Amino acid sequence: MITALINQKGGVGKSSTAVHFAYWLQRKKQTVLLIDSDAQASSSMWVKSLGITAIAETDPNELAEKIPEWIEGFDQVVIDGAGGITETTRVILYFSNVALIPCQPTALDLVSSGSAVKLVKQAQRFRSDLIGATFINRAVPRTKLMVEAETALSKIESIAHLKTVIYQRQCIADAFGQEQTVFQMGVSGEKSATEYSNLFEEVMALWANNGNL
Repeated sequence: MITALINQKGGVGKSSTAVHFAYWLQRKKQTVLLIDSDAQASSSMWVKSLGITAIAETDPNELAEKIPEWIEGFDQVVIDGAGGITETTRVILYFSNVALIPCQPTALDLVSSGSAVKLVKQAQRFRSDLIGATFINRAVPRTKLMVEAETALSKIESIAHLKTVIYQRQCIADAFGQEQTVFQMGVSGEKSATEYSNLFEEVMALWANNGNL
């Protein structure tokens, strides 16, 4: 399975989710490759410290040429999408089985996520097997905006909305600097680890329910 994290807006937790997903898959005894197409290259640096194979590449032509070669021999591939909606994002969607769109529960982020949703829907015209899904990330509990975001995202046609919410916590912010994931942080990362596990189980269920085993 090839899973891409995409969004037009930076700072939505795309790289953090990609790294945690790659690590979670590795703990499930899967062989994992992370492809980092973001210019900051933070996710590739991060996962290498976790013992996960990573390739950093931002050029869309290079990605189009090399992805089929790179993914050989891996059970799972996680792609950290480029910042913004670029030609690189279109190339990534050409190869992906699942496109995940993290969205912060703010009015600006909902608008920005709309561009990513539109791009996934365009790709689905040519790739009927491409699964698109949104989820709320970096949320603050019990806010009106979060409820409104849940309602808006759940109404998007042809795009699933995952029920699990990833709440904003310091342990996630600290994980990169500590070269860890929340799964390795003990009690301080326990709540976030549970949320990520639930989210990733939903992703795998989407894939399985689409006729893939």
